[in-house]
Amino acid sequence: MAKKSTAQIEQEMYEVLEQLIISHIGGGFYQSDCRPANSKAEDAVLTATYASASQIQAGRAKLNIYVPDIDCGIGRAVPDKARIQELTQLDDAIIDTLNAADTDYLYYLSQATHTMADPEIEQHFVNINIGFKLITF
Repeated sequence: MAKKSTAQIEQEMYEVLEQLIISHIGGGFYQSDCRPANSKAEDAVLTATYASASQIQAGRAKLNIYVPDIDCGIGRAVPDKARIQELTQLDDAIIDTLNAADTDYLYYLSQATHTMADPEIEQHFVNINIGFKLITF
């Protein structure tokens, strides 16, 4: 079993998750650095951030699902807490989908799913951190 680059891993994960993600969001699903600039849509971005080159190849990826802030009449946009909560519940389905696919990797949540603000674009995003391992010998 050969080691893979982060680009290869990201592509495989993207292909496995595409149908699941598209069926749950209102916007597009993109690989790292491919989300359109100034998008106001509910988009998801997958990035494989790290992979070791050892005999047990371990690494991490993150899936960010952007949720536009909403105007609730207080003079500033606020997080759409209800929608964010719905999307945080996808983390187990994402891991299950990855592990059910015909890949050699074992996937798991590497950190609790959380939400972060991106005030420049008036959006928050659900941050799902995915760990993976592959025995290469």
